[in-house]
Amino acid sequence: MKQTIASYKKLIIGFFILFVPLMTLAFFPMKYTLLAPGFTDDVSDFIVIENGEKETGSFHTTSVIQLQRISVYQYLLSKINHTVTATPYPDYYDNLDINDLDIMSYLMKDDSLQTSLINGILKTSEELTYESHLTVYLTYRHLSPNTLEIGDQIISVNGSDDILGEIYNLSCEDSAIFEVRRDNEIMEFTVSKNKVNETTCSIGIALYYYSEILETSVEYSLIDTNTGGPSGGLLQALYVYNELTEFDYSHGLKIGGTGTINIDGSVGYIGGIRQKIITAIHNHIDVFFVPHLTDLDNDNYIEALKTYNTFETDMILVGVSTFDEALLFLEEYGGGQE
Repeated sequence: MKQTIASYKKLIIGFFILFVPLMTLAFFPMKYTLLAPGFTDDVSDFIVIENGEKETGSFHTTSVIQLQRISVYQYLLSKINHTVTATPYPDYYDNLDINDLDIMSYLMKDDSLQTSLINGILKTSEELTYESHLTVYLTYRHLSPNTLEIGDQIISVNGSDDILGEIYNLSCEDSAIFEVRRDNEIMEFTVSKNKVNETTCSIGIALYYYSEILETSVEYSLIDTNTGGPSGGLLQALYVYNELTEFDYSHGLKIGGTGTINIDGSVGYIGGIRQKIITAIHNHIDVFFVPHLTDLDNDNYIEALKTYNTFETDMILVGVSTFDEALLFLEEYGGGQE
């Protein structure tokens, strides 16, 4: 009997010796973000322009798979799989709720859709009116409690519409009156510029412009998807404009790309460029647009080129800094408009 108990004891100890490390590898969270190749979405599947022109090709946004607080196993996988990248959380992540990043991502996506429509429509003779508001996209732990929330549109600070100037001029531990619009209701909050550490004071919010169409002669509808973020802006704008013009900029091609779009038509940087190039090649994209704003090593186009050159592919990689540059490339690809 004692021998039987002793043998089970050895088995149990051996089990835990193996089990605990395996569970640690599988479930212990690390403060890292993992990026992996993802998928492409046909813009016509989520932006529908009523009575749009018939195109022979298609326009595709490009998304990557992103995981927060990855396991040790996933981190180790990133070290042996060249298509996957794991990066440590930036320091400011310690001052926010990680779940708020998802909320911000979908807010950015909504703005991206509206800004894409605005850019595409503005280049036509269609009627359009729109507004842009400074909006709270993210809040930090040092924000005064029970005040501002993600999605609040800032109307004024201390009665002034110079919102950024008023915030900048606040001294540490000073307060200001924020007038905001939340769910179509006007509200006021007293918000302090609080200490973050010994050298820094901050209100505790991230502000970006959010644009929305008020009225337009273009009939359109938007279909919800599970994809977040603003990086589809450029390709969405190209699709919208192509739907509203007789000339077919798609030329029967499968056109993809990545890059944010601003109201002025400028293109902005995105993350995960390596994974997006791999995704585009695996999805047989013919032309792929990438932001090219500088000649520095960390420029999206320069980084994209390094990955692109490791593949044998017929895909054309195009660096652009504006919506107009992308349109010009597509126009000249077909030998110009007839």
